Amino acid sequence: MEGLEQLAWLMDRAFQIPGTKIRVGLDALLGLLPVGGDFLTGIVQVGLVLVALKRYHVPKPVAARMAANVLLDTTLGSIPLLGDLFDVAFKANTRNIKLLQQVAEQRQRNEAVSSKSSILFLVGLAGVLLLALGLVFIGFVTVIAWLVKRL
Repeated sequence: MEGLEQLAWLMDRAFQIPGTKIRVGLDALLGLLPVGGDFLTGIVQVGLVLVALKRYHVPKPVAARMAANVLLDTTLGSIPLLGDLFDVAFKANTRNIKLLQQVAEQRQRNEAVSSKSSILFLVGLAGVLLLALGLVFIGFVTVIAWLVKRL
């Protein structure tokens, strides 16, 4: 797990912005590159999730939450400027390592691995996405209705 922790550190917190306490990693720096930067960091993040799933046998809801973190980071991180700020703040790799560590700690204590918080997170994320999709649909219908009136 130490190698995964080092990878998360490199991707999320390896460098300090001079004059601040803000730490960034390769995820934020490569995300500045148009098009390919977020794609490259997304590949690394997916690799971390696959290792967690295959080697550490995290429960599927936890792996789904980790994948959702990657999807959020990659998708929102690809938005110019705003996405770069999101990359600095969100730190998906660090979040995923913490989830993996929680699973490992629960197993060390011989406890059943809890997926409850991951399931709640995924349900909440699905709700937000459905709301956003609904708003986009309403906006689309409104624009179409406006265009039809103009013709």
